[in-house]
Amino acid sequence: MTGIDVSKHQGVIDWQKVKAEGIKFAIIRAGYGMYENQVDPRFAENMAGAKAAGIPVGVYWYSYAVSISEAIREAEVCIKTIEPYRSQIVLPVAYDWEDKTQGAVTADTTAACCKAFLDRIAAAGYRPMLYSFSNWLETRLQDPRLDEFPRWVAHVGVEKPVCSKPYLIWQYSHSGTVSGISGNVDLNEGGDGLMNGNGWVWTGSVWYFYRDGEPMKNQWVKTDGWWYRLGSDGKMLTGLQEIDGKAYPLNDKPKEIAGIYIPAGALIITNEKGEIMHE
Repeated sequence: MTGIDVSKHQGVIDWQKVKAEGIKFAIIRAGYGMYENQVDPRFAENMAGAKAAGIPVGVYWYSYAVSISEAIREAEVCIKTIEPYRSQIVLPVAYDWEDKTQGAVTADTTAACCKAFLDRIAAAGYRPMLYSFSNWLETRLQDPRLDEFPRWVAHVGVEKPVCSKPYLIWQYSHSGTVSGISGNVDLNEGGDGLMNGNGWVWTGSVWYFYRDGEPMKNQWVKTDGWWYRLGSDGKMLTGLQEIDGKAYPLNDKPKEIAGIYIPAGALIITNEKGEIMHE
């Protein structure tokens, strides 16, 4: 399943021609850095074009962060930027960690920055994904704290990418040519889990959790340290729910309380002091 990733550098794109070329998905740059004036100038145009052509999209945010506070700020600006397109973003929201300035950041801080950004993306109701080139993914981004996030690996000139962690997308070329795009464009191979393979899938109004290509139903599922309940139709439940004759409080919407990010649908469990517990 071939896809592309694009930004302002591709200029004006004829998305209908891209669709006719057989492109199955696109990852569109929403912006970069930690300021609201760093939205990609063609983001809105590309989102509209892809939507009109019926091409499923995800987005990515290029990072310059060298500290946790900067990564958090980048997440905040990213979430604000993409919110108007929530129903259109059916593929992951990727954190692009590759800038040369980040080469001087320690591995520990690197992991903490990426986790801070991606945790907030997940808490906002999107599917988080970590992007970098193979060498960094295999060295600087091996911290176990990042194991919960699927990879988008860049590795060109090889028959198969080197990536020891699960990856959803392989960026295999930086010099692709696609009808409707002037000049070169990155080409990507999407894995089985990219669309509806495994994990959380946002339909534009509700969340489903897929396993082996099928939505789970009438079950509890635990991800990222939180328990969630899936209803008889597979939809993630929220609010106060009666399940098997017992009452369960499921968070109604993403929120931060006392420094803890609680995703929508997460089961609220407290200790003997009434404090919210999260593994």
